[in-house]
Amino acid sequence: MSKTKQHKTDFDIPEYQLESLARVLLPIMQEYLSSEQGQKDFAEWQQLQLNKKSKNKVSR
Repeated sequence: MSKTKQHKTDFDIPEYQLESLARVLLPIMQEYLSSEQGQKDFAEWQQLQLNKKSKNKVSR
């Protein structure tokens, strides 16, 4: 007896379609994030996230 994971989303996409999409996108994302440009973009994104958090803490 196998249980299927159910994820709560705001849209109705069957689990098997999400898994298929993930199988296609994951290798592409991994390749990009391991590239020099991907590393640079990720570092910039992380800095933006830190800036947003610190602004939220100051404005409270």
